Amino acid sequence: IPGTRVQYTFPSKWNYLTSKKIDQNTTVFHYYYTAKIVVSKGDTALPYLRIRVTKNYTGTLYDYVYDRYVQEPYQPLNDYTTGLGLPKSGGMGYIGAYTNLTDKRDYQFRMVYFKIQTTVVEFRLETTRETYPQMAKEFESILGSLTF
Repeated sequence: IPGTRVQYTFPSKWNYLTSKKIDQNTTVFHYYYTAKIVVSKGDTALPYLRIRVTKNYTGTLYDYVYDRYVQEPYQPLNDYTTGLGLPKSGGMGYIGAYTNLTDKRDYQFRMVYFKIQTTVVEFRLETTRETYPQMAKEFESILGSLTF
């Protein structure tokens, strides 16, 4: 993950899309899955990975996660504090869902948050709710490859 010592690997067809500096401490990196995923309406879905890196954060991880939830609310389907995608020192992981009111689609994601010293990382893998079962193993593989 750029700006950290954290590394991960993609098991298949992923490409870098863009990065955006939000402010002097926060950068967001986007990657997308290049294989064609077709949904029932004949439309295609674009699974993606968003990595948000916030440096010089002095609050608790819980405070950060809550602030992010307020900015982007979702329905938590499952949560965990140890295991897949989290360092041994801990973090917070979620499987969640939400409805995008603009495109009127339901989305599901796997997301982990962890803090290393004063750097917080949000790692989010997302696709439509309909295609999530197809992508779940891919997402788990990527999260399982995280090294700290």
